[in-house]
Amino acid sequence: MTTYLERIEQQVQMMHMLQATGLSTYSREVSSSCGPIMRVEGKEKINFISNSYMGFSTHPKVVAAAKQALDEYGVGIGGSPLACGTTVLHQKLAEHIAAHYGKEACLIFASGYQALAGSIQGMLGKQDMALLDSLDHRSSVDGCILAGCKVRSFVHNNLDDLAELVQNTAGHKGHRMVIVDSVYSMDGDLAPLPGIQRICRPAQVTILIDEAHSLGVIGRTGKGLLEHFDLPNGADIISGTFSKFAGAVGGFTVADRDVIDYLRHYSSPFVFSASIPPAIVAAVQASFDLLTSEPEWHERLWSNVRFLLDGFKSMGFDTGKSETPVIPIMVRDTEKVLRMNRALLDRGVFALPVIHPGVPLKMERIRLGVMATHSREHLEKALEIFREVGRELGLIPDSA
Repeated sequence: MTTYLERIEQQVQMMHMLQATGLSTYSREVSSSCGPIMRVEGKEKINFISNSYMGFSTHPKVVAAAKQALDEYGVGIGGSPLACGTTVLHQKLAEHIAAHYGKEACLIFASGYQALAGSIQGMLGKQDMALLDSLDHRSSVDGCILAGCKVRSFVHNNLDDLAELVQNTAGHKGHRMVIVDSVYSMDGDLAPLPGIQRICRPAQVTILIDEAHSLGVIGRTGKGLLEHFDLPNGADIISGTFSKFAGAVGGFTVADRDVIDYLRHYSSPFVFSASIPPAIVAAVQASFDLLTSEPEWHERLWSNVRFLLDGFKSMGFDTGKSETPVIPIMVRDTEKVLRMNRALLDRGVFALPVIHPGVPLKMERIRLGVMATHSREHLEKALEIFREVGRELGLIPDSA
């Protein structure tokens, strides 16, 4: 039987072997803000590795709001939300997010991971059952582990499989909750919410959606998956993060007031974590304000997404089912994806190689995050670098 120390040693040896090859590009040192260009180990690269889709983390109005709150409140508030960690800024932001989604109330968590895991842990017990999409984010899985609930999964975005699962678990005595990502973080596709609603509503299955990669991005005005499908009541509980559209930290959950009041006292990650700093809260509020006061950023983001997707497809790259700023370049080979990302980084593109266990074997890919602040010049240069590297590795024809 392998001890935990032996297991650690085995994994560390594997990591050291990868680093020794020179192909590893993980945890590179960054010495700049998260803009369209980042300084990586002293050299400027085009940033496709972040999730800061709107580019708001460096917007002057967002930075100014954070500075003002920093002067007024200091670097932190010194306690949990149930103690001294709920300022007027936290209250205002919670009210804004609830209104954004048309819900009665909102709870602000220390991270998006905690918001999703903590909401599931608070809502479900050992007698209950979670129905998970097979590609749900790890925070959903860990929330179920914390809750101790029963877990069943259905094939990714397969409504027939979900319908069969709902039917087969109809006799379950506890509560059932289906949990999906609005936008799947590695594939860039959307959850089929209309179909999910048609299946779950008659069966009294609660719907929880993770808006992490959707808030500020999806929908005509950036109000997420519900706006995209014009389903204002399409989900019972909505969780998300500020680390994507605002490029900050922190998370949230919105729902009916009774649900939020319950989670306020029974979600362990909420109760036992310090509040996010007021300066971050102010920055996130300013980011929300930009969604309405400067809608051109949303328009520019989608213009960039269309341009880049069209460019990759015209060269023959496989971008999977992406229809969002999350764009995978499918490589389907571990060594080749690491070699590709090393070549991209050396030539000026900062991107993320995703290998097992992050994705299944033969599903390895380069994962890109498009930003509203990317210029057309940035995108054209990146496409040319991808063309060169793709030809060298035989991913696209020489004629591309």
